Amino acid sequence: MTSPHDDPVEGRQRQWMRRVAIVVAWWLGLWVVTSWLQFRPDPLGLLAAVGAFFAICWWAGDRRDQWDPTEWEGDPIGRRMRTSPDSRISYLRRLIDDAAVSKDNGAPNASAAGLQGILRDVSLDRLRMRAAESGAAHVPGDAELLAGTDPVLADFLSAQPAPPASRQTVTDIINRIEAL
Repeated sequence: MTSPHDDPVEGRQRQWMRRVAIVVAWWLGLWVVTSWLQFRPDPLGLLAAVGAFFAICWWAGDRRDQWDPTEWEGDPIGRRMRTSPDSRISYLRRLIDDAAVSKDNGAPNASAAGLQGILRDVSLDRLRMRAAESGAAHVPGDAELLAGTDPVLADFLSAQPAPPASRQTVTDIINRIEAL
């Protein structure tokens, strides 16, 4: 034997009757309080606002089971967090990838020249800072600064046209710049 509480249709009807009673009770309570405070509420507007509020709340509550739960615990340290891509890094990656390809016709590679210019600027900046920190009264020119460094680095940075550079070559040059 089934009870009336087992019927899904009756359960739904009871749920909606309860919801309508809640909306009417809240509307009546808010209308009495706002009238007592002499706000002169519009009864139909207040009923619409209360109905809309509860409709949104019940809509979200009815679909709560279908939503993915948010995990708040866990250790975010060590996880790779998504960051917005930095256009400068993607530009440098393109330059490095393009600089590794040499042109067959002997024409200078624009990417290799651009990469060489960036690496030259970085190394000269480091050399100028080192010269300024040493207390020198006169900071030498770019050619003098490069001449006093690692010969491999100086040859790469002053080569004309810019030589094609593989990833390994770029890594080696960057390590040499960091050692300045």
